[in-house]
Amino acid sequence: MFKNLGLLFLTKPSPSLSKEELEFYQSLSFKNFIFFKDHFVEDFSFYLRRLKENLKELKFLAVDQEGGKVCRIPGEFDSPLEISRRFFKKGEGIVKSWAEKIALSLKSQGLNLNLAPCLDLGDEEAPEFLKERTFGKDSDLVTYLAKIFIKVHKEHQIFTCIKHFPGLGKVKVDPHKELPVLEKIEKEDLKPFEKLSSEVSFIMTTHLVVFSLDRLPMTLSEKGVEFLRRVLEFKGLILTDDLTMEGLKAWELPERIILSLVAGHTLLIFGGNWEELLKVLEDLKPEVEKGKILRERIKESLFILETLS
Repeated sequence: MFKNLGLLFLTKPSPSLSKEELEFYQSLSFKNFIFFKDHFVEDFSFYLRRLKENLKELKFLAVDQEGGKVCRIPGEFDSPLEISRRFFKKGEGIVKSWAEKIALSLKSQGLNLNLAPCLDLGDEEAPEFLKERTFGKDSDLVTYLAKIFIKVHKEHQIFTCIKHFPGLGKVKVDPHKELPVLEKIEKEDLKPFEKLSSEVSFIMTTHLVVFSLDRLPMTLSEKGVEFLRRVLEFKGLILTDDLTMEGLKAWELPERIILSLVAGHTLLIFGGNWEELLKVLEDLKPEVEKGKILRERIKESLFILETLS
């Protein structure tokens, strides 16, 4: 089982891709990767070809291509909030053409998973980490526009991932830096996830503690994953947000990995250094091999992963 542990990671490979790094990915069956701006500085087609030649049968190749300030692939792409404003003047066509431009930017690079759209509720007054990344504060409008985004991506054979469950609309603290806390999940924040969970194969949890549910952040919470499975009846892949973010600094990296897996996440996003991950996974090997609950959760996640080709 340990030899397949890499299947449960969505990892950022280094731009250099050394022989040692590729051997690490081979040894633990890594097949899912996430790319950032630095990957597109040089010839990405050559880079991806090298990755494929060495690892074979890659599965999910992801990028955050939301539009606006969160775009890894170069180009001019309006933000979701700008598109929401233009929708009221120009109608659905403007949303479709924008979503298609984004979907094609992934397709042209050989990628198949867009970690978008954001379903968080927020407008011009949203905190900086969320500003312009949302479709607005109206949950029905967010659902409507996100559904178009998802549908257009499907037409181009690109997976989408709705985020950041259960919604960061009421949050002022940036989870990239600190861990935000809410008393409970608001009905309006949850509504877009309820409406669209059946439309997607991926949902991303966020680094957020909801006291009414758990004292652990959603990315480490079994109760959070259970909520997605039981209340939203979501059958697809549940991703963590990046486990290297400062919002989780109260937990050491090995703890973050184990708790995320035990919680029932299908894919763990790791945007850090591969050498650090190598060391951590080597240290975790005895725990993976001996921990009964951990092994069961890994087995369940591998099964879910296998069902989505």
